[in-house]
Amino acid sequence: MISSLIMDISGSSQADETVFNDLGWLEKEIQTWVADDGFSHVNYRMGDELFVLSSIPHNTLFIAIYAKLLWPHNDFPLKCSYHTADIKPPETNPEQWSHPAIKDTRESLENIKKLTMLDFASPDMPDEIEIPLMYATDIINGMTPLQQEVASLRLAGMLQRDIAAALDKTESTVSAHYSKSRGKQLEHIIKFLADYYETDIEVLNGHFTDSLKRRLKL
Repeated sequence: MISSLIMDISGSSQADETVFNDLGWLEKEIQTWVADDGFSHVNYRMGDELFVLSSIPHNTLFIAIYAKLLWPHNDFPLKCSYHTADIKPPETNPEQWSHPAIKDTRESLENIKKLTMLDFASPDMPDEIEIPLMYATDIINGMTPLQQEVASLRLAGMLQRDIAAALDKTESTVSAHYSKSRGKQLEHIIKFLADYYETDIEVLNGHFTDSLKRRLKL
């Protein structure tokens, strides 16, 4: 099985160097997330795109969600297309791999590039997945930077009092921002998706936590 992901920066023609530097940082972080997979490949391609392969089925959907939570540029949202296919890893350079599954992933990405309501795509995505991913898109893209930090730290398992101490805020401030972030709803969406795809995301969540702490310098 191969799980693929293509992430593209929306509106990148107007982005400055900071945006592309952060995409390079994200590439290095995702490399640590998939390092222990049986097969993996992560590459920041020329321009504004990240290409990810993993041998863990459906892994790339959750990589995409966590990547968007780490992404600090809501003015330039990441558009993400993921897919899992029952195929063997490429025997040659993955960058030159032209399997139909990869082409399908890219075609799905092209279909959502101009949409504002959905940042996640997958070939033949069922309605029961498309609708929660629409909500996830709206939640993540609607967060302020502080709300995004609070929601991400809660998702990483940190207690409210510890978040307050880490961000130098009061507990009431953290509570208010978590409520406004709709982070609880996002947690439910992620759990639903993990149950739907029968995917254990505990290890990936741990990697996300480590990356989040590095980004926030905690």
